[in-house]
Amino acid sequence: MKSFLGVDIGASSIKVVELGLEKGRPKLLTYGYSERQEMAGAVSPFDDVQATGKLLARVCKEAGVKSTRAMTALPTSGVFSTILTLPHRKEKRDMQALVDLEAAKLTPIPLEQMVTYSTYLDDLGKKNVPAQKKEETPSSKPSVSEEKKLTHVLVTGAAKTLVQKYVEIFKTAKLDLQAIDTEAFALVRALIGKDRSATMVIDIGSKRTNLVLVERAIPFLSRSINIGGDTITARLQEQMQFSSKDAERMKRDLGGSATSGEKLPPLLESFMHALTNEIRYALQLFASMEMTQQKKIEKIILTGGSAHLPGAAEFLANTLNINVYRGDPWARLTYPEPLRPVLDDIGPRMSVAIGLAMRDLDS
Repeated sequence: MKSFLGVDIGASSIKVVELGLEKGRPKLLTYGYSERQEMAGAVSPFDDVQATGKLLARVCKEAGVKSTRAMTALPTSGVFSTILTLPHRKEKRDMQALVDLEAAKLTPIPLEQMVTYSTYLDDLGKKNVPAQKKEETPSSKPSVSEEKKLTHVLVTGAAKTLVQKYVEIFKTAKLDLQAIDTEAFALVRALIGKDRSATMVIDIGSKRTNLVLVERAIPFLSRSINIGGDTITARLQEQMQFSSKDAERMKRDLGGSATSGEKLPPLLESFMHALTNEIRYALQLFASMEMTQQKKIEKIILTGGSAHLPGAAEFLANTLNINVYRGDPWARLTYPEPLRPVLDDIGPRMSVAIGLAMRDLDS
């Protein structure tokens, strides 16, 4: 069975998921992840790419990964992203030259120091609609807004120095890096699929929280904010006079014992209020974007290592008056039923890796 490997290199952990294809549906073959303690001593996994590559190799070995062909994703905080609305050019080469010219005016560093990728949103929007007639299938050329003869392009990019570090990590791990995706697209695959409604995905990581606003399965807006699970751990450590290890354990125990309808503990209130302010700002940006149709999101999906915090979903739902759900990245996969309790527990932290493994499955 041909397999697909997704690798998520986070600030304090590495997650891998290997999927196969069985009867046209993705099947979980294996998974693995490193714990925080195993990456202690480095501020970032990119501080020592050799050590990170060796850890990745060990995680894959212990998980019994068979595939050597891997996908990974750039961290949202390290990705430049913008949507350009440009006059259409008939030749794709001319169109790309125009995209590069306009993108160069916006990038934080010179374009020649970046690796960029252009996604033609008109094509992508049509691709996510079930074909009704032959002429409605996507063309290989950029589509055009018929009314204004405009082309809409999502440009993402990152510094070549960051991309090179990924290349070195995977070379050390003896894995063939097939492509470098974005976390936003990986989260869309794992948690949204072909749902065209306006949705916000909140990915609460250890160091940062990513907000991804999606409509028609297109990530129109991605923001990375400097709060995460470690913020909560530090709060526990300060208030309870715990060691960092005990505070981390307590936070995980809180998440593991969370039940639907639970009230938000006072300890988490400052974290959730800060997060809510960022969400409101992102919603305002989304509503003002030219290409968005619905302007107001219908639901929020929580994921990431701290998505199980007690009362978090209920607090956001009541504060924002929006339906909030904890995401299930395993929903589109087949897997052995006895694994379900374990998968439920680790699911939120595996969302990006699952979405990466699904990249070629969806192509």
